[in-house]
Amino acid sequence: MCFTFSKISRSHNWNWDGERIVHESIVPSSRPPVGHSKGNYDIDVREFLVSERNVVMRRTLENEIRKFIAKLPHASWEFFRSRDPGSFDFRANIIAEFVAKEIEYLPTNGLDPWQFPEETLALKSGDCEDRALLIASLLLASGISSFNVRVALGKFRTWTQGKRHDFDHVWVMYKDEAGYWQAIEPAHAKKIQKRTEVKKDLPDKAEYVPYYLFNDVHLWQTQQPSVYKKKISEDLKRDWSSLHPEFAGWVHKSVLNEALSADVCPPWVLNSLNRHFTSVLWQKNLTIDDVDLPGSYDPRDHFDNGYIADGWDLVKDRLAQFEQASLKNLNAFHLAAHAIADFYAHTSYGHFGLVSNGDLQLFDPDQPDAGLPQKPEYSSGTSFDFQKFSRNALLNKGTAADAAQYWQGKIISGRYAQKGDTHGVAESITFIPPDLLKKKDFPGRGLLPHHNEIAVDEDTRGKAHILYSDNKIYAEQYRLRYDAAVRHIRDAFVKHWKP
Repeated sequence: MCFTFSKISRSHNWNWDGERIVHESIVPSSRPPVGHSKGNYDIDVREFLVSERNVVMRRTLENEIRKFIAKLPHASWEFFRSRDPGSFDFRANIIAEFVAKEIEYLPTNGLDPWQFPEETLALKSGDCEDRALLIASLLLASGISSFNVRVALGKFRTWTQGKRHDFDHVWVMYKDEAGYWQAIEPAHAKKIQKRTEVKKDLPDKAEYVPYYLFNDVHLWQTQQPSVYKKKISEDLKRDWSSLHPEFAGWVHKSVLNEALSADVCPPWVLNSLNRHFTSVLWQKNLTIDDVDLPGSYDPRDHFDNGYIADGWDLVKDRLAQFEQASLKNLNAFHLAAHAIADFYAHTSYGHFGLVSNGDLQLFDPDQPDAGLPQKPEYSSGTSFDFQKFSRNALLNKGTAADAAQYWQGKIISGRYAQKGDTHGVAESITFIPPDLLKKKDFPGRGLLPHHNEIAVDEDTRGKAHILYSDNKIYAEQYRLRYDAAVRHIRDAFVKHWKP
């Protein structure tokens, strides 16, 4: 749906709340009892998480994390300890940042004992599961409810040239204040790669596959027992740290990261914004934004279905919210930035907008015609000829000429998720809010071309794309729109950032 169109398959379909409770949560320890060199003992897997009553975790918050916050530009210990809106998301972001920076990532080979969170703090190092257990414990100790915290044990699954590769892995799921489950990835983060940098061995798609979820209260099984034959106690004894850190990096390659460089945005703030993305490897097309999940879809968030003025009204409102309470409302900027990028990717502004010195003039929602040398034209024989595209006859039986006349002179975007008109699995499970469907102007939106026929949201032209049949023209449009989105988001952040 955006420039960072997802190839993370089905990540959003898992029930991160947990499915079947496992009452016998006893597993064999991965280490012998103290004083012995062999053997193991039974332990409750939930014991690897400590509650808010743990004095070591509380001391870490009061001392080490407090000092860590003092070093972060514009971060506030008072806000961290408050119960103001946004403070719980702030705690999660700070804790994830603290563990990433202060606890060294040391990958291990073969079975190794899980470290208790206190041990990881003492050693200042750990692998995937050790860092994940520490992150979850600190989240609980900070006052975040265990209802909103899960440690996930399962697979990080990738496909490269049709071949599937599974890596045992542990990560943390946190339900943010907007109600979305976010992955907090404990593996070592890679630096951002430039847009022009390409790696041939990168996966084509990837997926988090949870087998078990647990917090300090319950252990849940998320897969049917038929998926694997091992007993739960044996399954939980496996090596959960075999994901090599080269495969997992939190910072995604996207418009947002190019827009918010270190001289514009404090790095920890950018990392916080990045946690709205469920998963990344290095490529922008291996990223899924929580705004793009089907259950949260609103076409105005994406400038779909011709909602141009409505979309900018939302952007303005969210930027105003961000300006009033920047640190407390990073989510508002995330939503605004996503929408701005979608405006340039999805709408016809990039086609008709003024290009000067190789740059597309930024759109001004207060003066929508300022960047247009001429009014958009969609009639027969023009460069944006509506006769080339499909229409949704179930919603509107009008002709191409009717469509061109209806949308004449207006910036448009493609139709998406209209009933009986879906073009793929993701779209088929996405639904437009009922209040929009009831409005008198909705049938006219069935005359729009389909999103896939006109959007420029991937760096290579998709098979369904019709507007630009020439790959060179498509590539130039992608460059113009991408760079405009970067500049617009950067300008919006600088203007409204009031920490």
